[in-house]
Amino acid sequence: MLEIPKMTFVEYFKAPLEKVWKTFVNPNGWDPWFTDGMKVELKNGGQIYFRWKRLTNGEIVEDKGITILIIDKKLWEFWWYEYEDGFRSQVKMVFQPDGENGTWLRVEDRLIIKNQDELQIAYGCAYGWGQMLLLAKIYIEKGEILL
Repeated sequence: MLEIPKMTFVEYFKAPLEKVWKTFVNPNGWDPWFTDGMKVELKNGGQIYFRWKRLTNGEIVEDKGITILIIDKKLWEFWWYEYEDGFRSQVKMVFQPDGENGTWLRVEDRLIIKNQDELQIAYGCAYGWGQMLLLAKIYIEKGEILL
């Protein structure tokens, strides 16, 4: 296995914690602003089903995941990016109110790759997290869907 540094992404939302939390952690996942048919069992050990169509030019892309830990309005930690040898990405989403009706979200992604040939997995995840956070920010703060 090749050890690569944990990727961390931080975004500030001009919205209360409750709204930000419900946008990210709900039974329909990141629909309608990022995914297309995502499903989440909201419990520790719960199954996650990811599905994209709009972001992939009409091609249906699916993946699975599993929740490791949910702490209401604080933390959602899960595995995803399934390969033939198991999940490759452990994600921790940490939610923190700022005391002024805004919310910070920190996304940490620990990837498992076997060798340098798999670095595209890390690049793809980094790109995806940035895109997801930007689309979420516009959706939460402006109520707009850009897909």
